[in-house]
Amino acid sequence: MIKPIIKLLLLIFVTSLSWLSCNQNSTSRNPSALFDEKNDTIIAKRQNELNPSYELGFLSKSYSYFWIVDQDTLNFSINARQYIKDSTLHLSIYHKEPTAFSTAIVHIDESLSIIQEDFPLTKLGSIYFTSPIYYTDVIKELSVGYEKQFGRKSISYEQLNELLFQSNLNKQIDIFVSSLNKKVIEYSIEKFHLTDKQSLESHFKNIDFSEFPEYVIDGIGLQVQLSDE
Repeated sequence: MIKPIIKLLLLIFVTSLSWLSCNQNSTSRNPSALFDEKNDTIIAKRQNELNPSYELGFLSKSYSYFWIVDQDTLNFSINARQYIKDSTLHLSIYHKEPTAFSTAIVHIDESLSIIQEDFPLTKLGSIYFTSPIYYTDVIKELSVGYEKQFGRKSISYEQLNELLFQSNLNKQIDIFVSSLNKKVIEYSIEKFHLTDKQSLESHFKNIDFSEFPEYVIDGIGLQVQLSDE
């Protein structure tokens, strides 16, 4: 009678160990892991699979970091990727709704403690923001400044770079990257162009365009190139 009981206890013990092992393995393979919590907001991360057609062989790894409030994903995420050739780190900022540029900087700063667990911040080489039109606190100044200097004329890359260096946007970026012992060496706006205000008013309901010039700075994204101080 004792032997069957012993066998039963051994079976339960082995089964329990097996379940625990499987559960731990499942957690380690889970692409999402929750980390820092601040003001009821959780920053989560996910390791991205490298696309074999254009990323594998060029990138060493890629992660996405995003914000969750009450189990809902916020309108903000950061993609971090590291290149094999020079080990440089590059951040890309994504959001579908307009926000203040200062808010974007705060979100990046909040994520640094998590990003540095996966990447060396000393190798940060660039930050890519979404189109300038999405940043409500800097786009008006940039558009007004452009009109005063150039009207509706097309300008060179060097002129656009200088305009951005003279802006409040640069002041905010400079303060942020200086804390990382970095400095801005150049700006660029991918597919830069001017868009008439009327066409933007119907698309961006959260931006008041009443005091904007008739044409607004636009483009796919804002690239900020960095170097060591």
